[in-house]
Amino acid sequence: MFLGTEQQRQTGLRQIAHLKETYFSDSNNKVAIIFDQAAEKWKITLCFHAGLKRRHTLLKYSELESEEQLKIIQALLSLRHFTTLFNGELN
Repeated sequence: MFLGTEQQRQTGLRQIAHLKETYFSDSNNKVAIIFDQAAEKWKITLCFHAGLKRRHTLLKYSELESEEQLKIIQALLSLRHFTTLFNGELN
C-alpha cells in the first residue's frame, strides 16, 4: 500500500515510465542492438556461449524469452571480461 500523496504517486509513476523507456526499451537496449546486428558467426558464438540452441540465432533479441535474454547478457559480460583479461596479457 502506498502511503504518499496522489501527487507523489504520479511523480513516481512518471519516473518509473522514464526509467523503463531509457533503460528497457528495445530502441535503447544496447544488448538488443548488438544481438540483432551481429553477423551470423558471432550470433552462433554468442548463443553457444550462452548455452542456447542454433535456432536462437535466427531470432531477434525481442523474440527471445526473458530467461534466454538474461543468458545472452551474461554471455556478453563473460566474453567482455575475457577480452579485458586477454588484452591485459598483451600489454
